[in-house]
Amino acid sequence: MNWSQRIRNPRFLLAFPPQQYASEEMMRPDGTLALPYLDAALTAAGFESAILDMSIGTPADRLEDTFYRQEALANGYIRIGMSPERILEEVRDYDVIALTSIFTQQTSRCFEVAQLVKRAYPEKLLIAGGVNARALKRHFFDHGFDVVFTSESERTLVDFARFLDSGTPAAADLRGLSFREDDAEVVLPAPPLNLDLDAYPMPSWHKLPNDRYWEIGRVWGGREGWIDGDASPRYAAVFTSRGCPFRCQYCHISLERGGEAGDIGGLRLHSVDRVAHELHQLRELGTRYLYINDDSFLAKRERVLRILGILRDFDFRLADVNGVNIIHFFKRERGKLVVDEELLASLHAAGFRKMSLPFESGTQRLLDKYSTGKWRIADCDVTTLIRKMNDIGIVTDANFMIGYPDETLDELTNTFLLARRAIDAGVVAVQFFMVQPFPGSKLFEESIANGQLRPDWHWDDLGWCKGSPFTNPAIDRGTLKYCWSLVWKLLNRDTRIEEIHALMP
Repeated sequence: MNWSQRIRNPRFLLAFPPQQYASEEMMRPDGTLALPYLDAALTAAGFESAILDMSIGTPADRLEDTFYRQEALANGYIRIGMSPERILEEVRDYDVIALTSIFTQQTSRCFEVAQLVKRAYPEKLLIAGGVNARALKRHFFDHGFDVVFTSESERTLVDFARFLDSGTPAAADLRGLSFREDDAEVVLPAPPLNLDLDAYPMPSWHKLPNDRYWEIGRVWGGREGWIDGDASPRYAAVFTSRGCPFRCQYCHISLERGGEAGDIGGLRLHSVDRVAHELHQLRELGTRYLYINDDSFLAKRERVLRILGILRDFDFRLADVNGVNIIHFFKRERGKLVVDEELLASLHAAGFRKMSLPFESGTQRLLDKYSTGKWRIADCDVTTLIRKMNDIGIVTDANFMIGYPDETLDELTNTFLLARRAIDAGVVAVQFFMVQPFPGSKLFEESIANGQLRPDWHWDDLGWCKGSPFTNPAIDRGTLKYCWSLVWKLLNRDTRIEEIHALMP
Protein backbone atom coordinates (compact mmCIF):
# COMPACT_ATOMS: atom_id res chain seq x y z
CA MET A 1 0.00 0.00 0.00
CA ASN A 2 1.11 3.57 -0.66
CA TRP A 3 1.21 4.97 2.87
CA SER A 4 0.66 8.52 1.63
CA GLN A 5 -2.73 7.91 0.04
CA ARG A 6 -5.86 9.44 1.57
CA ILE A 7 -7.98 7.41 4.03
CA ARG A 8 -11.04 9.39 5.06
CA ASN A 9 -11.75 9.07 8.80
CA PRO A 10 -9.11 6.35 9.27
CA ARG A 11 -9.94 3.71 11.88
CA PHE A 12 -7.03 2.54 14.06
CA LEU A 13 -6.55 -0.83 15.72
CA LEU A 14 -3.69 -0.64 18.23
CA ALA A 15 -2.43 -4.13 19.01
CA PHE A 16 -0.13 -6.08 21.25
CA PRO A 17 1.07 -9.07 19.19
CA PRO A 18 0.73 -12.69 20.34
CA GLN A 19 3.59 -13.74 22.57
CA GLN A 20 6.26 -16.40 22.53
CA TYR A 21 8.11 -17.95 25.44
CA ALA A 22 10.71 -20.58 26.13
CA SER A 23 9.36 -23.55 28.04
CA GLU A 24 11.22 -22.54 31.21
CA GLU A 25 9.78 -19.00 31.22
CA MET A 26 6.56 -17.86 32.85
CA MET A 27 3.96 -16.40 30.52
CA ARG A 28 2.50 -13.04 31.54
CA PRO A 29 0.12 -10.70 29.73
CA ASP A 30 1.76 -7.61 28.27
CA GLY A 31 -0.58 -4.74 29.17
CA THR A 32 2.05 -2.02 28.86
CA LEU A 33 0.84 1.58 28.60
CA ALA A 34 2.21 2.49 25.17
CA LEU A 35 -1.05 1.69 23.41
CA PRO A 36 -3.39 3.25 26.01
CA TYR A 37 -1.46 6.53 25.69
CA LEU A 38 -1.71 6.45 21.89
CA ASP A 39 -5.37 5.48 21.98
CA ALA A 40 -6.14 8.40 24.30
CA ALA A 41 -4.36 10.82 21.95
CA LEU A 42 -6.22 9.54 18.87
CA THR A 43 -9.56 9.54 20.65
CA ALA A 44 -9.08 13.10 21.94
CA ALA A 45 -8.35 14.16 18.34
CA GLY A 46 -11.64 12.62 17.14
CA PHE A 47 -10.36 9.44 15.50
CA GLU A 48 -11.80 5.97 16.00
CA SER A 49 -9.35 3.81 17.90
CA ALA A 50 -9.47 0.44 19.65
CA ILE A 51 -6.95 -1.70 21.55
CA LEU A 52 -6.52 -5.44 20.97
CA ASP A 53 -4.23 -7.65 23.02
CA MET A 54 -3.72 -10.58 20.67
CA SER A 55 -2.42 -12.79 23.46
CA ILE A 56 -5.75 -12.35 25.27
CA GLY A 57 -8.40 -11.74 22.60
CA THR A 58 -11.78 -10.05 22.97
CA PRO A 59 -14.72 -10.82 25.27
CA ALA A 60 -15.87 -13.20 22.53
CA ASP A 61 -12.74 -15.34 23.06
CA ARG A 62 -12.15 -17.87 25.79
CA LEU A 63 -8.78 -17.65 27.52
CA GLU A 64 -8.42 -21.36 26.82
CA ASP A 65 -8.36 -20.44 23.13
CA THR A 66 -5.93 -17.53 23.51
CA PHE A 67 -3.66 -17.03 26.51
CA TYR A 68 -3.71 -20.68 27.56
CA ARG A 69 -3.54 -21.95 23.98
CA GLN A 70 0.04 -23.19 23.59
CA GLU A 71 1.47 -23.85 20.16
CA ALA A 72 4.98 -25.21 19.58
CA LEU A 73 6.90 -23.06 17.08
CA ALA A 74 9.66 -24.02 14.68
CA ASN A 75 12.06 -21.69 16.54
CA GLY A 76 11.70 -23.80 19.69
CA TYR A 77 9.39 -21.39 21.51
CA ILE A 78 5.78 -21.66 22.61
CA ARG A 79 3.27 -19.28 21.06
CA ILE A 80 0.23 -18.07 22.97
CA GLY A 81 -2.60 -15.93 21.69
CA MET A 82 -5.42 -15.67 19.20
CA SER A 83 -5.46 -17.96 16.20
CA PRO A 84 -4.61 -16.45 12.80
CA GLU A 85 -8.26 -16.76 11.79
CA ARG A 86 -9.43 -14.78 14.81
CA ILE A 87 -6.78 -12.09 14.25
CA LEU A 88 -7.99 -11.59 10.68
CA GLU A 89 -11.58 -11.33 11.87
CA GLU A 90 -10.66 -8.60 14.35
CA VAL A 91 -8.53 -6.50 11.99
CA ARG A 92 -11.04 -6.63 9.14
CA ASP A 93 -12.91 -3.41 9.91
CA TYR A 94 -9.87 -1.18 10.57
CA ASP A 95 -7.79 0.85 8.12
CA VAL A 96 -4.58 1.17 10.13
CA ILE A 97 -3.14 -1.70 12.16
CA ALA A 98 -0.53 -0.49 14.66
CA LEU A 99 1.69 -2.86 16.62
CA THR A 100 3.88 -1.95 19.56
CA SER A 101 7.33 -3.51 19.60
CA ILE A 102 9.17 -2.70 22.79
CA PHE A 103 10.42 -6.16 23.68
CA THR A 104 12.93 -7.80 21.34
CA GLN A 105 11.74 -11.28 22.33
CA GLN A 106 8.37 -10.67 20.62
CA THR A 107 9.80 -9.46 17.28
CA SER A 108 8.93 -12.68 15.46
CA ARG A 109 5.31 -12.42 16.55
CA CYS A 110 5.10 -8.86 15.18
CA PHE A 111 6.30 -10.21 11.86
CA GLU A 112 3.78 -13.05 12.03
CA VAL A 113 0.91 -10.57 12.36
CA ALA A 114 2.25 -8.27 9.65
CA GLN A 115 2.60 -11.02 7.07
CA LEU A 116 -0.77 -12.49 8.00
CA VAL A 117 -2.54 -9.14 7.58
CA LYS A 118 -0.73 -8.17 4.38
CA ARG A 119 -1.60 -11.47 2.70
CA ALA A 120 -5.28 -11.16 3.54
CA TYR A 121 -5.68 -7.37 3.35
CA PRO A 122 -2.88 -5.81 1.27
CA GLU A 123 -4.73 -2.48 1.28
CA LYS A 124 -4.45 -2.03 5.05
CA LEU A 125 -1.75 0.21 6.44
CA LEU A 126 0.65 -1.45 8.89
CA ILE A 127 2.59 0.74 11.30
CA ALA A 128 4.84 -0.04 14.24
CA GLY A 129 6.43 1.85 17.10
CA GLY A 130 8.64 1.25 20.10
CA VAL A 131 12.38 1.04 20.60
CA ASN A 132 12.65 -2.42 19.02
CA ALA A 133 10.79 -1.38 15.87
CA ARG A 134 12.94 1.74 15.60
CA ALA A 135 16.20 -0.20 15.97
CA LEU A 136 15.15 -2.98 13.56
CA LYS A 137 13.11 -0.93 11.13
CA ARG A 138 14.79 -2.51 8.08
CA HIS A 139 13.52 -5.90 9.21
CA PHE A 140 10.08 -4.45 9.94
CA PHE A 141 9.87 -3.08 6.42
CA ASP A 142 11.06 -6.40 5.01
CA HIS A 143 8.23 -8.17 6.84
CA GLY A 144 5.44 -5.93 5.58
CA PHE A 145 5.29 -2.81 7.74
CA ASP A 146 4.64 0.43 5.87
CA VAL A 147 5.71 2.97 8.50
CA VAL A 148 7.81 2.82 11.67
CA PHE A 149 7.46 5.58 14.27
CA THR A 150 10.85 6.46 15.67
CA SER A 151 10.13 8.70 18.65
CA GLU A 152 7.48 9.53 21.23
CA SER A 153 4.28 9.23 19.22
CA GLU A 154 1.23 10.72 20.95
CA ARG A 155 1.41 13.87 18.81
CA THR A 156 3.09 12.42 15.72
CA LEU A 157 0.48 9.67 15.39
CA VAL A 158 -2.32 12.23 15.55
CA ASP A 159 -0.55 14.31 12.88
CA PHE A 160 -0.20 11.16 10.78
CA ALA A 161 -3.91 10.38 11.19
CA ARG A 162 -4.80 13.92 10.06
CA PHE A 163 -2.44 13.56 7.11
CA LEU A 164 -4.17 10.33 6.06
CA ASP A 165 -7.57 11.94 6.48
CA SER A 166 -7.04 15.29 4.76
CA GLY A 167 -3.44 15.71 3.67
CA THR A 168 -2.85 18.33 6.35
CA PRO A 169 -0.18 18.56 7.67
CA ALA A 170 1.69 17.84 4.46
CA ALA A 171 3.98 14.82 4.23
CA ALA A 172 7.02 17.09 4.35
CA ASP A 173 5.87 18.46 7.71
CA LEU A 174 5.45 15.08 9.42
CA ARG A 175 8.01 14.15 12.07
CA GLY A 176 9.27 11.10 13.93
CA LEU A 177 8.54 8.37 11.40
CA SER A 178 10.33 6.29 8.78
CA PHE A 179 9.24 4.57 5.58
CA ARG A 180 10.63 3.19 2.34
CA GLU A 181 10.60 5.17 -0.86
CA ASP A 182 12.10 3.75 -4.05
CA ASP A 183 13.72 0.97 -2.00
CA ALA A 184 15.50 3.52 0.20
CA GLU A 185 14.71 4.17 3.87
CA VAL A 186 13.55 7.66 4.66
CA VAL A 187 13.76 8.87 8.26
CA LEU A 188 11.94 12.08 9.10
CA PRO A 189 13.48 14.13 11.94
CA ALA A 190 12.22 13.62 15.47
CA PRO A 191 9.58 16.08 16.67
CA PRO A 192 10.46 18.79 19.18
CA LEU A 193 10.71 17.36 22.68
CA ASN A 194 7.52 17.72 24.71
CA LEU A 195 8.55 18.91 28.16
CA ASP A 196 4.94 19.19 29.37
CA LEU A 197 3.86 15.59 29.95
CA ASP A 198 0.60 16.84 31.45
CA ALA A 199 -0.41 17.97 27.95
CA TYR A 200 -0.89 14.33 26.97
CA PRO A 201 -4.32 12.82 27.70
CA MET A 202 -4.44 10.21 30.45
CA PRO A 203 -3.98 6.69 29.09
CA SER A 204 -7.06 4.65 28.18
CA TRP A 205 -6.72 2.05 30.94
CA HIS A 206 -10.37 1.14 30.48
CA LYS A 207 -9.72 -0.15 26.96
CA LEU A 208 -7.30 -2.83 28.14
CA PRO A 209 -8.79 -6.30 28.78
CA ASN A 210 -8.43 -5.75 32.50
CA ASP A 211 -10.95 -8.39 33.56
CA ARG A 212 -8.94 -10.97 31.63
CA TYR A 213 -5.64 -9.76 33.07
CA TRP A 214 -7.07 -9.95 36.56
CA GLU A 215 -8.52 -13.40 35.96
CA ILE A 216 -5.12 -14.69 34.82
CA GLY A 217 -3.55 -13.16 37.91
CA ARG A 218 0.04 -13.02 36.63
CA VAL A 219 0.93 -9.44 37.29
CA TRP A 220 3.01 -7.75 34.62
CA GLY A 221 5.82 -5.98 36.39
CA GLY A 222 5.05 -7.62 39.75
CA ARG A 223 6.91 -10.29 41.63
CA GLU A 224 5.84 -13.60 43.10
CA GLY A 225 4.20 -13.05 46.48
CA TRP A 226 3.06 -9.52 45.61
CA ILE A 227 -0.61 -10.39 45.40
CA ASP A 228 -0.71 -12.55 48.55
CA GLY A 229 -2.78 -15.32 47.01
CA ASP A 230 -5.43 -13.01 45.55
CA ALA A 231 -7.05 -15.15 42.86
CA SER A 232 -8.07 -12.14 40.77
CA PRO A 233 -5.76 -9.20 41.53
CA ARG A 234 -7.13 -5.94 40.16
CA TYR A 235 -3.86 -4.37 39.07
CA ALA A 236 -2.78 -1.52 36.80
CA ALA A 237 0.36 0.36 35.85
CA VAL A 238 1.03 4.09 36.01
CA PHE A 239 3.77 6.46 34.84
CA THR A 240 4.60 9.51 36.95
CA SER A 241 7.59 10.38 34.77
CA ARG A 242 9.43 9.42 31.59
CA GLY A 243 13.11 8.92 30.98
CA CYS A 244 16.03 8.59 33.36
CA PRO A 245 18.99 10.68 34.57
CA PHE A 246 21.36 7.80 33.71
CA ARG A 247 22.46 6.37 30.34
CA CYS A 248 23.34 2.72 30.99
CA GLN A 249 24.81 1.09 27.89
CA TYR A 250 22.45 -1.91 27.95
CA CYS A 251 19.34 0.32 28.12
CA HIS A 252 17.51 1.96 25.20
CA ILE A 253 17.79 5.30 26.99
CA SER A 254 21.51 5.28 26.16
CA LEU A 255 20.60 6.18 22.55
CA GLU A 256 17.59 8.41 23.26
CA ARG A 257 19.56 11.61 23.71
CA GLY A 258 19.44 12.84 20.14
CA GLY A 259 19.34 11.03 16.82
CA GLU A 260 16.24 9.39 15.39
CA ALA A 261 14.47 9.18 18.74
CA GLY A 262 15.10 12.79 19.67
CA ASP A 263 15.85 13.60 23.30
CA ILE A 264 13.12 11.47 24.87
CA GLY A 265 15.52 9.60 27.18
CA GLY A 266 16.07 12.48 29.58
CA LEU A 267 14.04 12.63 32.78
CA ARG A 268 10.70 14.46 32.43
CA LEU A 269 8.05 14.67 35.10
CA HIS A 270 4.28 14.75 35.36
CA SER A 271 3.08 17.33 37.83
CA VAL A 272 2.09 15.99 41.23
CA ASP A 273 -1.47 17.19 40.59
CA ARG A 274 -1.64 15.16 37.38
CA VAL A 275 -0.36 12.08 39.24
CA ALA A 276 -3.09 12.54 41.84
CA HIS A 277 -5.71 12.82 39.09
CA GLU A 278 -4.49 9.59 37.50
CA LEU A 279 -4.61 7.80 40.84
CA HIS A 280 -8.24 8.87 41.23
CA GLN A 281 -8.99 7.45 37.77
CA LEU A 282 -7.35 4.15 38.63
CA ARG A 283 -9.30 3.90 41.85
CA GLU A 284 -12.51 4.47 39.89
CA LEU A 285 -11.45 1.64 37.58
CA GLY A 286 -11.35 -0.66 40.60
CA THR A 287 -7.58 -0.97 40.82
CA ARG A 288 -6.26 -2.55 44.01
CA TYR A 289 -2.63 -3.26 43.13
CA LEU A 290 -0.52 -0.52 41.59
CA TYR A 291 2.72 -0.94 39.63
CA ILE A 292 4.75 2.23 39.08
CA ASN A 293 6.28 1.95 35.62
CA ASP A 294 8.76 4.86 35.78
CA ASP A 295 12.33 4.27 34.66
CA SER A 296 13.60 6.24 37.65
CA PHE A 297 10.78 6.86 40.12
CA LEU A 298 12.98 8.00 43.03
CA ALA A 299 15.15 10.43 41.04
CA LYS A 300 13.64 13.63 42.52
CA ARG A 301 13.45 13.11 46.27
CA GLU A 302 11.14 15.96 47.37
CA ARG A 303 8.70 15.25 44.52
CA VAL A 304 8.64 11.55 45.39
CA LEU A 305 7.91 12.32 49.03
CA ARG A 306 4.92 14.42 47.92
CA ILE A 307 3.60 11.63 45.67
CA LEU A 308 4.06 9.06 48.43
CA GLY A 309 2.10 11.35 50.75
CA ILE A 310 -0.77 11.41 48.25
CA LEU A 311 -0.64 7.63 47.87
CA ARG A 312 -1.29 7.26 51.59
CA ASP A 313 -4.81 8.54 50.95
CA PHE A 314 -5.53 5.70 48.52
CA ASP A 315 -6.12 2.07 49.32
CA PHE A 316 -3.60 0.75 46.82
CA ARG A 317 -1.20 -2.05 47.53
CA LEU A 318 2.16 -1.12 46.05
CA ALA A 319 5.14 -3.34 45.44
CA ASP A 320 8.12 -2.82 43.24
CA VAL A 321 8.76 -0.25 40.57
CA ASN A 322 10.03 -0.66 37.05
CA GLY A 323 13.05 1.51 37.78
CA VAL A 324 14.78 2.41 41.04
CA ASN A 325 18.46 3.03 41.62
CA ILE A 326 20.49 2.13 44.69
CA ILE A 327 21.91 5.64 45.05
CA HIS A 328 18.44 7.13 45.51
CA PHE A 329 17.94 5.18 48.77
CA PHE A 330 20.76 7.20 50.30
CA LYS A 331 21.15 10.85 51.22
CA ARG A 332 24.20 12.86 52.16
CA GLU A 333 24.69 13.88 55.79
CA ARG A 334 27.86 15.61 57.00
CA GLY A 335 29.67 14.63 53.83
CA LYS A 336 28.73 10.94 54.03
CA LEU A 337 26.04 8.86 52.33
CA VAL A 338 23.57 7.33 54.77
CA VAL A 339 20.37 5.35 54.31
CA ASP A 340 17.42 7.70 53.72
CA GLU A 341 15.15 6.48 56.51
CA GLU A 342 12.55 9.17 55.84
CA LEU A 343 12.17 7.88 52.28
CA LEU A 344 11.86 4.28 53.46
CA ALA A 345 9.20 5.25 56.00
CA SER A 346 7.29 7.16 53.31
CA LEU A 347 7.47 4.19 50.91
CA HIS A 348 6.03 1.92 53.57
CA ALA A 349 3.32 4.39 54.60
CA ALA A 350 2.29 4.73 50.95
CA GLY A 351 1.73 0.98 50.66
CA PHE A 352 5.01 -0.54 49.51
CA ARG A 353 5.62 -3.95 51.02
CA LYS A 354 8.13 -5.39 48.56
CA MET A 355 10.86 -3.94 46.35
CA SER A 356 13.63 -5.29 44.15
CA LEU A 357 17.03 -3.70 44.60
CA PRO A 358 19.08 -3.45 41.36
CA PHE A 359 22.71 -3.81 42.41
CA GLU A 360 23.72 -4.72 38.84
CA SER A 361 27.32 -5.64 39.62
CA GLY A 362 29.71 -6.15 42.50
CA THR A 363 32.59 -4.58 40.55
CA GLN A 364 32.95 -0.81 40.40
CA ARG A 365 34.74 -0.90 37.03
CA LEU A 366 31.71 -2.52 35.40
CA LEU A 367 29.28 -0.13 37.10
CA ASP A 368 31.33 2.82 35.86
CA LYS A 369 31.67 1.52 32.31
CA TYR A 370 28.21 0.10 31.65
CA SER A 371 25.90 1.65 34.29
CA THR A 372 26.89 5.33 34.24
CA GLY A 373 28.68 4.87 37.56
CA LYS A 374 25.25 5.28 39.12
CA TRP A 375 26.35 4.16 42.58
CA ARG A 376 29.63 3.55 44.38
CA ILE A 377 29.93 0.27 46.21
CA ALA A 378 32.39 1.65 48.77
CA ASP A 379 30.17 4.62 49.66
CA CYS A 380 26.79 2.89 50.04
CA ASP A 381 26.18 0.61 53.02
CA VAL A 382 23.78 -1.76 51.30
CA THR A 383 23.77 -4.19 54.24
CA THR A 384 22.28 -1.48 56.43
CA LEU A 385 19.86 -0.53 53.65
CA ILE A 386 18.49 -4.06 53.39
CA ARG A 387 18.18 -4.45 57.15
CA LYS A 388 16.41 -1.12 57.58
CA MET A 389 13.97 -1.96 54.77
CA ASN A 390 13.19 -5.27 56.44
CA ASP A 391 12.84 -3.58 59.85
CA ILE A 392 10.32 -1.10 58.46
CA GLY A 393 8.31 -3.85 56.76
CA ILE A 394 9.46 -3.75 53.13
CA VAL A 395 10.57 -7.16 51.91
CA THR A 396 13.47 -7.02 49.47
CA ASP A 397 15.00 -9.18 46.79
CA ALA A 398 18.08 -8.31 44.76
CA ASN A 399 18.89 -8.20 41.05
CA PHE A 400 22.34 -8.55 39.51
CA MET A 401 23.66 -8.53 35.95
CA ILE A 402 26.37 -10.89 34.80
CA GLY A 403 28.03 -11.73 31.51
CA TYR A 404 29.37 -8.33 30.49
CA PRO A 405 31.52 -9.02 27.41
CA ASP A 406 34.77 -8.09 29.19
CA GLU A 407 33.82 -9.31 32.69
CA THR A 408 36.55 -11.44 34.26
CA LEU A 409 36.10 -14.40 36.61
CA ASP A 410 37.30 -12.28 39.54
CA GLU A 411 34.70 -9.61 38.69
CA LEU A 412 31.98 -12.24 38.37
CA THR A 413 33.01 -13.54 41.79
CA ASN A 414 32.64 -10.02 43.22
CA THR A 415 29.01 -9.99 42.09
CA PHE A 416 28.33 -13.42 43.59
CA LEU A 417 29.91 -12.30 46.87
CA LEU A 418 27.77 -9.16 46.94
CA ALA A 419 24.72 -11.39 46.36
CA ARG A 420 25.84 -13.54 49.28
CA ARG A 421 26.09 -10.45 51.50
CA ALA A 422 22.63 -9.38 50.39
CA ILE A 423 21.20 -12.77 51.35
CA ASP A 424 22.95 -12.58 54.72
CA ALA A 425 21.52 -9.08 55.26
CA GLY A 426 17.97 -10.29 54.66
CA VAL A 427 16.90 -10.23 51.01
CA VAL A 428 14.52 -13.10 50.34
CA ALA A 429 16.01 -14.01 46.96
CA VAL A 430 18.61 -13.02 44.39
CA GLN A 431 18.24 -13.02 40.62
CA PHE A 432 21.00 -12.96 38.03
CA PHE A 433 20.25 -11.56 34.58
CA MET A 434 22.52 -12.13 31.60
CA VAL A 435 23.65 -8.89 29.98
CA GLN A 436 22.07 -8.58 26.53
CA PRO A 437 22.82 -6.17 23.67
CA PHE A 438 19.20 -5.40 22.91
CA PRO A 439 18.54 -3.46 19.69
CA GLY A 440 18.21 0.23 20.40
CA SER A 441 20.94 0.28 23.07
CA LYS A 442 24.49 1.60 22.88
CA LEU A 443 25.73 -1.90 23.79
CA PHE A 444 23.97 -3.30 20.73
CA GLU A 445 25.59 -0.82 18.37
CA GLU A 446 29.03 -1.32 19.90
CA SER A 447 28.67 -5.11 19.82
CA ILE A 448 27.78 -4.99 16.13
CA ALA A 449 30.67 -2.62 15.37
CA ASN A 450 33.35 -4.61 17.24
CA GLY A 451 32.13 -8.06 16.22
CA GLN A 452 31.05 -9.15 19.70
CA LEU A 453 27.61 -9.92 18.27
CA ARG A 454 27.87 -12.39 15.42
CA PRO A 455 26.60 -11.27 12.00
CA ASP A 456 23.87 -13.94 11.98
CA TRP A 457 22.47 -12.94 15.37
CA HIS A 458 18.70 -13.33 15.74
CA TRP A 459 16.20 -11.51 17.91
CA ASP A 460 14.80 -14.82 19.18
CA ASP A 461 18.14 -15.51 20.88
CA LEU A 462 18.19 -12.40 23.08
CA GLY A 463 16.68 -12.34 26.56
CA TRP A 464 17.68 -11.57 30.14
CA CYS A 465 17.31 -15.23 31.12
CA LYS A 466 19.14 -16.63 28.09
CA GLY A 467 22.84 -17.39 27.74
CA SER A 468 25.55 -14.95 26.72
CA PRO A 469 25.11 -13.79 23.10
CA PHE A 470 28.65 -12.45 22.73
CA THR A 471 31.06 -14.11 20.31
CA ASN A 472 34.21 -13.75 22.38
CA PRO A 473 33.33 -13.06 26.03
CA ALA A 474 36.10 -12.87 28.59
CA ILE A 475 34.45 -15.78 30.43
CA ASP A 476 33.68 -18.88 28.40
CA ARG A 477 29.93 -19.14 27.84
CA GLY A 478 29.73 -22.66 29.24
CA THR A 479 31.61 -21.66 32.38
CA LEU A 480 29.43 -18.59 32.81
CA LYS A 481 26.22 -20.59 32.48
CA TYR A 482 27.44 -23.22 34.95
CA CYS A 483 28.46 -20.61 37.53
CA TRP A 484 25.15 -18.76 37.09
CA SER A 485 23.07 -21.89 37.69
CA LEU A 486 25.19 -23.15 40.58
CA VAL A 487 25.33 -19.89 42.55
CA TRP A 488 21.62 -19.22 42.04
CA LYS A 489 20.78 -22.62 43.52
CA LEU A 490 23.25 -22.21 46.38
CA LEU A 491 22.05 -18.77 47.43
CA ASN A 492 18.28 -19.11 47.02
CA ARG A 493 16.31 -21.21 49.45
CA ASP A 494 14.80 -24.49 48.27
CA THR A 495 11.32 -23.05 48.81
CA ARG A 496 12.14 -20.14 46.48
CA ILE A 497 13.29 -22.53 43.75
CA GLU A 498 10.11 -24.59 44.16
CA GLU A 499 7.99 -21.40 43.85
CA ILE A 500 9.72 -20.47 40.59
CA HIS A 501 9.25 -23.94 39.12
CA ALA A 502 5.57 -23.97 40.11
CA LEU A 503 5.00 -20.84 38.01
CA MET A 504 6.45 -22.30 34.83
CA PRO A 505 4.04 -23.35 32.03
